[in-house]
Amino acid sequence: MNLNLKGANGLIARVARYFPDREIYVRSGGQMRFLKITSGFQIKLASATALAAVALVIGGALMITLQVKTNQDRIALDAQQEKVTQTASRVQAYRSSVDGMADRIEARQQKMDQMIQHYFGDVQINPQPAAAQAPAATPPADQTQKISSASPAAPLAALEQRQFAFAERLSLAAAVRARQAENAIRRLGLDPRSLIGPARNSGMGGPFIPAKSARDPHLSKLAISLQQLDRMERTLLAMPNSAPAFPLSYTSGFGYRADPFTGAGALHAGMDVGGYNGQPIFAASAGRVTFVGQQNGYGNLVVVDHGHGLETRYGHLSGFNAKVGDVVKRGQQVARMGSTGRSTGTHLHFEVRVQGRAINPRPFLEANEDVLKVQDSVKRRFGQG
Repeated sequence: MNLNLKGANGLIARVARYFPDREIYVRSGGQMRFLKITSGFQIKLASATALAAVALVIGGALMITLQVKTNQDRIALDAQQEKVTQTASRVQAYRSSVDGMADRIEARQQKMDQMIQHYFGDVQINPQPAAAQAPAATPPADQTQKISSASPAAPLAALEQRQFAFAERLSLAAAVRARQAENAIRRLGLDPRSLIGPARNSGMGGPFIPAKSARDPHLSKLAISLQQLDRMERTLLAMPNSAPAFPLSYTSGFGYRADPFTGAGALHAGMDVGGYNGQPIFAASAGRVTFVGQQNGYGNLVVVDHGHGLETRYGHLSGFNAKVGDVVKRGQQVARMGSTGRSTGTHLHFEVRVQGRAINPRPFLEANEDVLKVQDSVKRRFGQG
């Protein structure tokens, strides 16, 4: 204890040597004043100054530390805000992607519904069975992104692939039906392509109305298939293969024969069907009446245009049940049998022309069961069954 006191006293004594007592004389108003600054006071003042300096340094250091911490917090907050912004952007982009996919699916479904309504009428076709029976078609790379099965957009992606598969299957079904109609027309001895080719269907036009959405290759393929189906089936439906009179009792066939008046060889451009005077004569297919009146050789004549270059003529009539411009249905009465014109007796001269050229009507009137079956299904589709 005594040693500690001695050490402390020694330290004070050494410090005190730097702060000796000072005496200051001040003259004021002719008087001398004496100020004495003791060593202890100087030490206290120096200590206080030192403490103040230390405090100032510590305070500055604390302020710098606080400033650095504040800057770090601000940087961290900015980084967090950037992450939030990026996350919000991704969410918005994802939401836009989902919304865009939903819009595409809805637009495609509306177009498909319109196509089905136009070509098949009021029928309900559910794409689910088609999707279940056939592998899903691969969607276009620019329309569908990789979507996780856990994503909320996964049901939309699955529905879109079902639509692709459905459109593909419907295109194939339309192509099969179009081929059936085409084969049926060929069995009647006609080239279906010549009846629906560019020469007869080249007229196109109308105001340009830009599409609101990008061209969908699946719908384009489906539209082409359905258009081809429609053209083929309408052509088949126009075939004049309904009997123009009942019963069909042939009295003369198509082709070269001995002329009934001169006996010389001549071309008979149609078929003669026997019957009684006034017997009903029916349109062999639906069409528009283009001629009613007398014509050399035919006598009283009715001509019906069935479209697709097909025309039927009904000659030697005793009377008419239609007039020019009438739209007649298949099997509708248009005239009555007679023996007018160049005729040896009561009968019907029935003639079929394709693009102005007379052809043998017999294949139409004796169409086989397969052709009639396909044609009956087409009639039901067009509400004529």
